[in-house]
Amino acid sequence: MVDCGDLLIVIPARGGSKRLPKKNVLPLAGKPLICWTIETALKAGLRARIIVTSDDEEILTIAGRYADQGVIAHKRPNALATDMATTAGAIKEVVESEQKAGHTPDAIVLLQPTSPLRTAGDVLDAVHIFRKGGCKDTVVSVCEVDHPIDWVGSVDDDNKFIGVSPSYKRSQDYQKEYRLNGAVYVARADVLLNSHSLFTESLRASVMPRIRSFDIDEEVDFRLCESLIVDG
Repeated sequence: MVDCGDLLIVIPARGGSKRLPKKNVLPLAGKPLICWTIETALKAGLRARIIVTSDDEEILTIAGRYADQGVIAHKRPNALATDMATTAGAIKEVVESEQKAGHTPDAIVLLQPTSPLRTAGDVLDAVHIFRKGGCKDTVVSVCEVDHPIDWVGSVDDDNKFIGVSPSYKRSQDYQKEYRLNGAVYVARADVLLNSHSLFTESLRASVMPRIRSFDIDEEVDFRLCESLIVDG
């Protein structure tokens, strides 16, 4: 299996969130949401630098609690903390800062803090697929869709349901389809630096179960994740 060089784990955590204010620091089953991702990164046991990049002092303070375990709290520029700023832009700034400090990562593992149910095993699976593929294609975590894409459409102003492909087939008769779940991305650093994107033309998939694929965006997502943790 190919050695992909030095890995850099980046956890991007912006302070602002309109639909669920301060979600990255909200207590989820007893600890701030972002802690679940930091601790998963540590449990993965990859020989990698772990950086939390944020504009928010509370988030940076929480990340600083893990400093003795090697986690680095990185203050991102205000220009990369707006609603218009992209995750790729924030990660690129981290990579460039690392290079200036004498660290040159070859590959990046992106872990969004809004996927608290993702496990260390899920992270390792994605890295394994990246290495198995020769460290060329970006790996994205995916999960099976709830319903066939043929059943998905839009509703116009006249309440017409459009864009669907009606079929009498049962859901189990369709070929399995998958969607991005946002939990894990593994990409070459040079791809990000040169194209300002994590994505290569060809992508590889690391499949995760739906039950670990929740991406917290609204309060209902938060509550569902909490109930799965508490009851699990």
